[in-house]
Amino acid sequence: MTLPAPLTPPDCDLSDFAYMPLDVARLRGSDLASTERPEACWAALMLWSASWHEVPAASLTDDERVLAKAAGYGRDLKSWRKVSAAALRGFEKAGDGRLYHPVVAVKALEAWVEKLAQRMSGGEGNAK
Repeated sequence: MTLPAPLTPPDCDLSDFAYMPLDVARLRGSDLASTERPEACWAALMLWSASWHEVPAASLTDDERVLAKAAGYGRDLKSWRKVSAAALRGFEKAGDGRLYHPVVAVKALEAWVEKLAQRMSGGEGNAK
């Protein structure tokens, strides 16, 4: 089975972006928020936040121990396993072996394009 292409470019680095946009209405209306336990929702939010500062942005490594730590469970794999399916809702494995969340990826691409545009306009200003 061929896995899909990554949802963000390999050099998409937002680690210097302290803020991640959150679509509050979309989150509040989501199946995650309305059907899952609060612990799973919190773990999902922690994973989205962790993925924002990964390179490429909006991705996570597909390693249970790393995911548990990123979700706030540290080394407690037993507790992590109870919420992992719900917390990873929406994440998809891509051809590079990493997990991507499509909603976070859209926000990351918007921020990445803005970052590149700023970089280019800054370069033009410096050239003058």
